[in-house]
Amino acid sequence: MRTIAKYSAVAAAAVAVLAATAAPAAAETTGTYALLDQGHVDVFGLAYEDGALDLHVHDEESATEYAPNEVLLKADNEAKTKLAAGYEFLGAAGSTAWILPDTEVDGLLFAGYGAEEIAAGDLVGDTVEFTVLDVEGRGGVALYQVDDFGTPNVLFDSDEGAGSWDVAAGDHGHLNWGFTKSGLYKFTVEAEGVDAATGQTVSTGAVDYWFWVEA
Repeated sequence: MRTIAKYSAVAAAAVAVLAATAAPAAAETTGTYALLDQGHVDVFGLAYEDGALDLHVHDEESATEYAPNEVLLKADNEAKTKLAAGYEFLGAAGSTAWILPDTEVDGLLFAGYGAEEIAAGDLVGDTVEFTVLDVEGRGGVALYQVDDFGTPNVLFDSDEGAGSWDVAAGDHGHLNWGFTKSGLYKFTVEAEGVDAATGQTVSTGAVDYWFWVEA
């Protein structure tokens, strides 16, 4: 479902809980934002043009791009699950977590990253370093991938501080997004690389994203 939605009373209350933060700028100025809660979305969309590295949200379902502060990304309560053994970074086996998986599931957000808008040769090593600097919210957060043997590779764990990984120019992929509690979360992220022509480091600077995890 793709909707433009006004803040609900519950969401507004959750925003108030996050002290020293602001609601998405689009919601502040217009009272509305794009609510994305299912389908294929490149949450961390990367582009490089005219010497500037850019982060955006690319909704693959409608071929629409948004600035991160124009979007609320939602994990519906269908994402709630009981953890299996081996996922202690999210909680003990049998405990509850909300997981947006790296495989497409009907009714859930299929959330990933995309660097198709970065051309080969633009950046040194054709590589962007992506960093989750911080996540604020009621619970813990982990971003991870799972190998062919079912072993998780954790890219970011909110209990461990910032987490970084490399994204290749032209690459596209998906992550598992794990949350330990419902509520509103603010992700602060940054991407940087080195311009192949000038040798200068280019960066998006700190960029905020917002997730709402349904109870």
